[in-house]
Amino acid sequence: MQASSPSTSDEFLIRLLGIVDRIAADGDFTAVGPLLEMTSAHSQPPLLTALAEGFARMVVKLEARDYELECTIQDLRAAKTELEKANYDALTGLPNRVIARDRLHQGLLQAQRTHGQLAVMYLDLDKFKWVNDNLGHAAGDELLQQVAARCRDCIRDSDTFARLGGDEFLCVLPAVANQQMAEELAQRFVDTLNKPFALRDGVANIGTSVGIAMFPAHGNTVDQLIEFADAALYFAKHAGRNVYRVFQLSEKDEG
Repeated sequence: MQASSPSTSDEFLIRLLGIVDRIAADGDFTAVGPLLEMTSAHSQPPLLTALAEGFARMVVKLEARDYELECTIQDLRAAKTELEKANYDALTGLPNRVIARDRLHQGLLQAQRTHGQLAVMYLDLDKFKWVNDNLGHAAGDELLQQVAARCRDCIRDSDTFARLGGDEFLCVLPAVANQQMAEELAQRFVDTLNKPFALRDGVANIGTSVGIAMFPAHGNTVDQLIEFADAALYFAKHAGRNVYRVFQLSEKDEG
């Protein structure tokens, strides 16, 4: 028995389903053109052309929503870029004071929940003024960028190394095992920044002084820990520079 050939209506439906499948599976909105042509196929039963019209309206709305979504994504990306500019130092790419304080606050909350320890380090470069005065401010900027790169290589992914401004930096170490771990990192900072910096305008030999404050031994708030790390930095400077010092409670009254 010979198989009957597909009717015109069947062919119309097969073509319609093929176009819809292109749109659904591949997001091919260019297929809306052939779909619109099918809505004017007056030779077909009204129900079939109405079906094609319904699909066409649906595709047009999907295309409009896809465009709106793309615009929203672009706006979000632009907002993210502006937010990063606001919260990160433009010269070094390091987090700024706002991010540093927020990370310290979050680290304190975690340490309080887990009864753990946290360390804060205040760093100030030694002889930075000499670089600006003798090699120029462009060399000073280049130096800060190299300092940032070296210090980033010293820390864990969970740590935060931020630029507060000028040649001052803050490092937040959440979840440290003990004070020795913080001291070992401070010594790495001292050692790595004591090596010569090859700049376009000459070689710079600087160093850094580091002050350390610990939670809960020295303080339990963001402001206290930063203040006490800064106090420890003061004593590191007066100890001959290019060294680190851990805050001592007696130093609070002396400072």
